[in-house]
Amino acid sequence: MKIHTRHVLKGFLGLLLLTVVSIVVIFVVIDFVGNSKVWLTRAPKEVLRYYMDFLPHILYLILPIAVLLASVFSIGNMSRNLELVALRAAGIPVTRILAPILLFGLVASGVMFWFEDAVLPDANHRRYEINEPKSQDGDQGGDPLEKFNYLFTASDGTVLYFDFYSGHRNTGQGITVISQPKHGPMAMRIDARSMVWEKDMWMLRDGTKRVFYKGVLDSRPFKELPFPEFKDKPKDLLDDRSYPEEMGINELDRRIAILQRSGESSRVLETERHFRFSSSLVNLFMALIGTAMSVHTVKAGLARNFGVALLITFLYYVALRLGLVMGQNGSLSPVVGAWLGNLIFAPLGFLLLWKAARV
Repeated sequence: MKIHTRHVLKGFLGLLLLTVVSIVVIFVVIDFVGNSKVWLTRAPKEVLRYYMDFLPHILYLILPIAVLLASVFSIGNMSRNLELVALRAAGIPVTRILAPILLFGLVASGVMFWFEDAVLPDANHRRYEINEPKSQDGDQGGDPLEKFNYLFTASDGTVLYFDFYSGHRNTGQGITVISQPKHGPMAMRIDARSMVWEKDMWMLRDGTKRVFYKGVLDSRPFKELPFPEFKDKPKDLLDDRSYPEEMGINELDRRIAILQRSGESSRVLETERHFRFSSSLVNLFMALIGTAMSVHTVKAGLARNFGVALLITFLYYVALRLGLVMGQNGSLSPVVGAWLGNLIFAPLGFLLLWKAARV
């Protein structure tokens, strides 16, 4: 690694670490004070566990801002101390000087995508379990693992209706199963008192199985009927992860498929899935904006450049969230809605970098 690369990274990473630690401390203190009435009624171990699980979400929120601040002030200080002038006089172009920070932004975007998929969903799920409304004021708010009058379409097209289904016990009561070809009459109907998951297979109990074939009805009562044809597992029927923030990419894909089979709208989850890819690039964009705006600090002033960079960042976040909402409510397609902020502001970022490299 060349000397100027080490120098740029040393200044940038030092400021980044200081910014991240400072903002995390401020974030936790403000949140703790705001929820002090709740935490005073909880065990210290539970409060500690909550903030340990809250930490990944805090890092997800603040890392892009920390990258922006570190980029602006590290390159801004180099420009103000005429270090950029010296490096360019030595024949090193601006793009090569800024490359270490831009490369860090790119790597951070890749790590953020992995982080959103592998770490954040589980941490959010545990945090929601600790801080769910029913644990604060006694309002149960409904159990996501228990459903009355529940209709489910299996992966093979079989339709199941439950008077009641419990995901805690993996059992259903008052079951009606209907198997019907895509273009044809009903092939089979099963009515059962209960259904339970046993030995990696569904078991129907106390019911009647009716098979329809060429106008002939074959009806047979049963006490217990294995149902290996129903391949969906208990987690496919109901899951306690109700919010997109609790789901990884694979879980989102599975939920989208279930909703589409059931004829329900999957637009919210589809938009969230595409947003996982687009939002991970925020760190790269922050590094791009921060470095490009700070090259001209001597001419424009560090405070002015930081203010303009912050304004662009604010507008970028507005475009990201607006696109997400418009994709979820149907105003835009899920793909366009999820990528709207990047489609608008990525050209601006590269234009600013091009202008910085020309001077």
